[in-house]
Amino acid sequence: MRSVIPGVQTSACRRRERSFIEDIKKSFCSGGWSQGNNHLLINMEFTALQPRKSRVNTGQCEIVSYMVVCNAKRPFIRRRRVFTRQLIDDVDDNNNDELELEGLEGLPDRVLMFVRRDPVSVLMEYGQTREVKVSFTDIIRSGPHHASRFHTSATVDEETFPQGTGTSKKNAKKAASILALRVMYDRGMQSLRDANHIINTDLKILGRNEFLPHETRVMLASRRALELAEQTQFINYSKDKVVAAFLLENRGRFKVVGLGTGNRCIQYQHLALDGSRVIHSHAEIIARRAFIRYLLKQLAIYKAKEPHAIFTRSHVTQLLQLRDDVKVHLYISRPPCGDAAAFPTITNFPNRMRAIRKQGQLRTIIDDGEGAIPTDFPLPANANGKERLRVMTCSDKILRWNGLGVQGALLSNFLDPIYLSSVVIGSHTGDQRGHVPRAVSGRLKCGRLHEVLQRPYRICSPEIVYPPSSDVYAITKSKQYCITWTQGDPDAEVLDAVTGACAMEPTADSPASRVSKRVLFACFHDVCEHLKVPHLMTLNYAGAKQAAHSYQQAKMAIIQHLKTSGFGQWLSLHEIYGTDTFFEEEKL
Repeated sequence: MRSVIPGVQTSACRRRERSFIEDIKKSFCSGGWSQGNNHLLINMEFTALQPRKSRVNTGQCEIVSYMVVCNAKRPFIRRRRVFTRQLIDDVDDNNNDELELEGLEGLPDRVLMFVRRDPVSVLMEYGQTREVKVSFTDIIRSGPHHASRFHTSATVDEETFPQGTGTSKKNAKKAASILALRVMYDRGMQSLRDANHIINTDLKILGRNEFLPHETRVMLASRRALELAEQTQFINYSKDKVVAAFLLENRGRFKVVGLGTGNRCIQYQHLALDGSRVIHSHAEIIARRAFIRYLLKQLAIYKAKEPHAIFTRSHVTQLLQLRDDVKVHLYISRPPCGDAAAFPTITNFPNRMRAIRKQGQLRTIIDDGEGAIPTDFPLPANANGKERLRVMTCSDKILRWNGLGVQGALLSNFLDPIYLSSVVIGSHTGDQRGHVPRAVSGRLKCGRLHEVLQRPYRICSPEIVYPPSSDVYAITKSKQYCITWTQGDPDAEVLDAVTGACAMEPTADSPASRVSKRVLFACFHDVCEHLKVPHLMTLNYAGAKQAAHSYQQAKMAIIQHLKTSGFGQWLSLHEIYGTDTFFEEEKL
């Protein structure tokens, strides 16, 4: 507890103090107080009385370990007693700290995943995960002795930030941490706002000294976008991660519009049927959701009578389509999970022959394990008897994008299919390069699927390329946290892949992730209102997807083709658990 006594020496103050001491003597007369002593110490934390030898001036106070020392006649205490009467108001230290730091603008709640975190701990975690030194320096102590102000500055990676002040060293250190975090966050937001300008400037400078092939430019642009996005990430940072990005190319200039990291999926017990949780948090899937969010933003500002940056009207379907001079590229830091990555180099001949028989199989990842298993394999319950979730692998989903487009079912109500021009894979191991083409498009080319698909749908075979400097990646344990960013977002969003939420401790009232089905469906409703398509707004999520009839016909043709070709059955989470039956939030 902290107390403040006026420092002006007046007769009124001295009279009040004498009356105060007399009341104490009367209250504790049975304690054997002695006369002639002239000092009193009040321990405000325990509100107890005890003697002290030091002396201070009349009407002043001395703060020592949350104790106030007042000059008075010193009573000798034989037995300590609790003193309950106080003439001045006391404020709890914790509440006072919060009030003192309240005026400082810290990090937004979403950056800290909606958990109250000590700013000093956040700054120290930032330094540890990024392997930079973080230190604090006490600058000066100012103000009168009874109302001192402490000044402290934080230094991160040899950069000193503005000084923080407080009534204690603890508060000054917190204030310095808040100021340092805010400066770094504002700087990161500014960099993200200009991300694509920075990226193209860097590529232009590098291109002056050496020739940069297409795949190298895509890789450098994606990695640079990730670096800029991570400047706004302060907790749960991981140095080793799988990265994916969607890029638009127009006349040699690249624009990163969707970014994602991660290689985990939600656990069954966290599955929600209201679209608020992200089920599959692998980098390619998160980046594709970020790209869909970008397309929704562009549709929300589309005007029929004005030229648009990426869209034009199709004369065949009367839907919008991507302009001819705009190309879409996908960057992945390593081959996608599933059929593309399931067969590293196998030297043993019997094992190699068994592996060849399983090549091309549709596979699922499981929520609490590593690797992928064919969809026709039964999956037993885990050790505690609970059901385990099965999610189709990234290789299989990219395969379907090459037949249906990356825009998805919802956007097919407004758009013709959008196909990839190239897939750039940053690294690989073993002989994975030979499996990737089969996994992401080759399985669609066998049989007569090309005769079944009706325009504008077709089998797309994007160029699959590897940068000249591609390395052999190290297989590491999957990471729980991932990030996502869409062009136009002020910062990167941190997502817990195990719970599928952007909150550290998700509750029913926690906000949904930017790339969750619920948020994307809300954006879809905004587009419906903007483009004046009211009938789609009355449908639930599954109904809005089914409304894209030509998309659904092509989808069923591809699923039937994969089954009859011996690649296995496609497992749909909606058909098993009913994950797409929710309505837009306002209709609940």
